[in-house]
Amino acid sequence: MARKAHPLQAAVQVAQAREEEAAKRLTESQQRLAEQQHRVQQLMLFRGEYATQFQNEGGGISARRFRDYSAFLNNLDLGITQSRHQLERLQQEIQRRRQEWVQTHAKTKALEEVLARDLKACARREDQREQRDSDERNLRGSSARKADLEDGG
Repeated sequence: MARKAHPLQAAVQVAQAREEEAAKRLTESQQRLAEQQHRVQQLMLFRGEYATQFQNEGGGISARRFRDYSAFLNNLDLGITQSRHQLERLQQEIQRRRQEWVQTHAKTKALEEVLARDLKACARREDQREQRDSDERNLRGSSARKADLEDGG
């Protein structure tokens, strides 16, 4: 006879699925943060190279070329600032996602512990029932043998 699923098993499975989804969202946010950090580093590296190139050309450039360099550096600075703001938003998102995962993990663990305790209690009750049944069979068997000995003996 197949054992019936425990009533809490479905709740545990739902909690586990929610925890897995929360972990997945956290991982995705962490990946986006790493990508954004790489972008900021690349922009800063490019800006440094471009600024060095600008300085190396020094006074031998036209006013128009100077304005172009200056405008381009300003645009890079703006891009870096925006990218850093995006980094901050992603870090905040990761904090939210981490907290979400911690909460779902705690709920899952609590349900798993309740289920485990209840399954253990059910198994203990089943063992006790089987022991009682066995004791009763032995007692009946002993009584029957005793009666046979008295009748035939």
